[in-house]
Amino acid sequence: MFSKAVWPALCLLAFSPWSYAASSVTVSGVLGEKALIAIGSGPAKVMAVGDTIQGIRLLAVQGQQVVIEEGGKRRTLQVGFGFTPGGASESASVAVITADGRGQFFTAGEVNGNPVRFLVDTGASVVTLPRSLAIRAGVALDNAKSVTVSTANGRARASRVLLNTVRVGGVTANMVEAIIMEDAQLPVALLGMSFLKRTNMKNEGDRLTLSQRY
Repeated sequence: MFSKAVWPALCLLAFSPWSYAASSVTVSGVLGEKALIAIGSGPAKVMAVGDTIQGIRLLAVQGQQVVIEEGGKRRTLQVGFGFTPGGASESASVAVITADGRGQFFTAGEVNGNPVRFLVDTGASVVTLPRSLAIRAGVALDNAKSVTVSTANGRARASRVLLNTVRVGGVTANMVEAIIMEDAQLPVALLGMSFLKRTNMKNEGDRLTLSQRY
């Protein structure tokens, strides 16, 4: 479905739990003091603090939250959340990921509550993490089962573990099977099928939608 190449470059994520109603406003991602905002059915646009698009003004970016103003009202929204003007803020068990210039689907996520940048890879049977990232996420490796895996550079040793939680956008899975590899063998975390099989995937050109299945 997607290229299996592992690209070390990181891109701005774009994911959203919203269906694309004409009046919806979604915070798709943040990068420094800028935010990626999707308004209605149009593509998400990068906004700097002070910018106004279609009546939506970006007031502040605070970590993974943004403050916007619409119709004289201020709203604080998390990345992956949105609202419909005149309605209440809400979320759903959905993530929408936008492809980068190479057609690769990178997205921000979490492992055991710790931030992770994933590359979606349907060719990977399980979620696969670099060792240093796994350690930061508190993954217990001392008693992990040692396995042999095939890579582009041949066969390599790795550790098989269960991750307590993996989250991307509004989609969360518990007890997710994963492989841990040395950093030199794996420059970026792979969001493999042990997570993806728990979702319904819908690919529409440069936009991939994951919705919670179980």
